[in-house]
Amino acid sequence: MDDTLRIAAIWFHILGIALFVGPQFFLAFAWVPASRQIADVPARLRAMRTLTTRFGWIGGIGLLMILLAGGYLIGNWRDYYNVGSDAGFTGYRYGVLFIIKMSLLVVMLIVVGIHTFVFGPRLIDVMEAQAANQATDAAVRKARTISMILSIAGLALVLAIMVLGVMMNTFSYSLQST
Repeated sequence: MDDTLRIAAIWFHILGIALFVGPQFFLAFAWVPASRQIADVPARLRAMRTLTTRFGWIGGIGLLMILLAGGYLIGNWRDYYNVGSDAGFTGYRYGVLFIIKMSLLVVMLIVVGIHTFVFGPRLIDVMEAQAANQATDAAVRKARTISMILSIAGLALVLAIMVLGVMMNTFSYSLQST
C-alpha cells in the first residue's frame, strides 16, 4: 500500500509540475510570438486577458497539486528510504537539497506572483492605453521589459527547482551523508 500511495503522489506531483510549467512555456514561446500577428489590437488584448487568466487558473491548480503531493512525499521520506530518526534532516544531501529547493520555491512564488498579479496585468493595461493613444511606445516597452524579466526569472527558477527534485530522487547521490 505504501508503494501505491507513493506512486500516486509522485504521479500527482509530476502532473502538477506539468500544469504549472507547461503554460509558462506555451505563453512565452507560442502565444506571445503568435499574438503579434493579430492586427486587431483590442481583439489581441482580449484574447491575451482570457488566455492568461485561464492559464493562471491551470497553473494555480498545478501548484496546489505540487504542494499537496510534495507534502506527502516529504512527510514520509524517512520511512520510505529507511532513514532512522536519529539522523538529522541535513545529515543527508536529501535534506540540504530539499531546503535549497524550498528556498527557491519561495523566491519563485514571489517572482511569479508579482508577475501574475502586478506586472502582467499592468502590461495589458498599458497596451490597451496605447491602443487608445493614451500611452507611449516607451511606456509599453518598459512594461514589456519588466514583464519579460519576471517571466524569464520565474521560468529559470522553476527549472532549477526541477533539477533539485531530480537530484533528490537520485538516491545514490542524495542519501549520502553531508
